[in-house]
Amino acid sequence: MTRILFLINYAGNGGSEKYVDDLVRIFTARGEDCRLCYNVPGALSERLEASGVPTFRLKISRGSALSSARKLAEYCRENAVDVIHAQYPAENVVALLSLRHYPAPKVVFTNHLTLRAGRLWRMINRALTPRDHCAIAVCKEGREVLIQNGFAPEKVVVIPNGVEPGPEPVKDLSVRAELGVGEGEFMITTLARCVPEKGLGFLIDAMAKLHDMTDRPFRCVICGDGPLLPELKEKAAQPGIEDRVLFAGYRGDGGRVLSAADLYVNSSSSEAMSFGLLEAMRAALPLVVTALDTNRELAEDAPACGIAVPYGDAEGFARAVLRLMEDEALYCGYSANARRKVLEVYDLSKLAGDVFRAYQ
Repeated sequence: MTRILFLINYAGNGGSEKYVDDLVRIFTARGEDCRLCYNVPGALSERLEASGVPTFRLKISRGSALSSARKLAEYCRENAVDVIHAQYPAENVVALLSLRHYPAPKVVFTNHLTLRAGRLWRMINRALTPRDHCAIAVCKEGREVLIQNGFAPEKVVVIPNGVEPGPEPVKDLSVRAELGVGEGEFMITTLARCVPEKGLGFLIDAMAKLHDMTDRPFRCVICGDGPLLPELKEKAAQPGIEDRVLFAGYRGDGGRVLSAADLYVNSSSSEAMSFGLLEAMRAALPLVVTALDTNRELAEDAPACGIAVPYGDAEGFARAVLRLMEDEALYCGYSANARRKVLEVYDLSKLAGDVFRAYQ
């Protein structure tokens, strides 16, 4: 049995929290002892505590790094922790500093970002990360970024995010009326927080262009909440598209939304590997995405299941959506390929096994 402590600052509802949730569930079922250490409570900490997973709250901030490292080391010593699996750079630093007080655990770091670090972070990484047992990048671009940010290339492995393939998808339109989607309307959707990097303002611009290109009725359903929600609602209220873009808020039943949709879009300006895209592919939805490296990898690498368009090209994005609205043969081919790619490349059970082997 391996005792694994997952370390994350915010235990909320995002993609990195889903990553932790999935690994805890799979590893626990395989007989491992999983625990959660977090700073800010949220849906993940509540869910794991309710399921009986031991949790430990720890302040994670620049000013508290040294004291937090000591407390983390005490916890690891008292509980014989074998692996600390840190989810972001700040968590990784605290974990590595804790080894000064209790060196037994292996520190494994997963990089959920594709952001280039500044000079200070590169210096910190060069000084501390040689003590990482392993650094996991969830995409090829993420590996390149980690190396640029000061990690040794031999420490970095690529293990993509994954989803459980589940049964063959079946269309279920029952949620459409609840969302405000009419019968016969082409339903476009995205699962995304209302934050700048998700590019939802750009998506609204693309939907305005699409409205000008076609008479076919459509609705774009945005599922997510966040600080930009009021601003985005105001933007979507512009004449001509005020009833074309719908805001559903955060949905705990994202699978139902996907089973009712016709097309999935990702409008991000920055993204590592989106769980929303993987879940859409599992539901056999074709994709229209921004041309970020990882988005292109998911949509356009063989077998292709979508179209990638440069971020900011609202007209090009709209034309890609329109193409899939009008070309039935292309739509059906992409739909089949999306599901096939999940089965062949992004099966969570296999990828979780790769993560566990990285601990060894």
